[in-house]
Amino acid sequence: MPTQEIELKKNPTSGARESRRAALRQWWSAAWSDGGALHRRWEDLRAAPAAGWHGMANWIKTVLATAAMAFFVLLISRAGTALFTAARQLLDAVPAVDGPGHVITAVHATLTEPVHAYLAAHSEALPLTEPVAYSLWQATGLTALAGGFLTRNNALRMTWLVWGALTVAAIWSAAPDSSRPVAAGAAVLAWCLASTLALRGLHRRRTSASHGTGTLAVYQPHITVHLPPTTVSTEARSHPTT
Repeated sequence: MPTQEIELKKNPTSGARESRRAALRQWWSAAWSDGGALHRRWEDLRAAPAAGWHGMANWIKTVLATAAMAFFVLLISRAGTALFTAARQLLDAVPAVDGPGHVITAVHATLTEPVHAYLAAHSEALPLTEPVAYSLWQATGLTALAGGFLTRNNALRMTWLVWGALTVAAIWSAAPDSSRPVAAGAAVLAWCLASTLALRGLHRRRTSASHGTGTLAVYQPHITVHLPPTTVSTEARSHPTT
């Protein structure tokens, strides 16, 4: 009996491991051969610098766009947290009198504390903790606000509208029963004021102008009627009228 068969009988799992390793080596060789999956991806990476953004492979664009969006959201979240922290520290240093600082502090607490309470109450059974959910809420609002103001993108504007509606609903749900109308009203007013920036340049109807002149293009339709040609019958030609 060959030594290999004796080894397989003594340790049957070693044969399965060897077969898996052989299959893995075969797949690896086929993937890096001409036309293989990994070889094609490597060629896409090599051609990307010369091809530019429009000529590179779609999967590279997807990876780069996803990484850039994740970095942007993280940056906005960190910046928003730092901004709110600095504003809160600045407002806390203002004496508690009935002045502009006290009003801003009260409005900020009225808008943010119900959101904190709502997220804490509805994220207890989730892996997503309340601070992370609050940071995501901040990042979404700031991204939609800044993106709608700078780019006038309709998708970002729609995100801003949905974000504001959900924020007002969360404030209404988490605010005390006796203070719900005031808290929701303050949220709606703040949302409307911020919407003047996020919805900048939004019009109900757009007028089209001709290129270069700035005048309106006027279209006048014309109706053309094609009449059949007039023919004279053979009998009329053979017997002319006298």
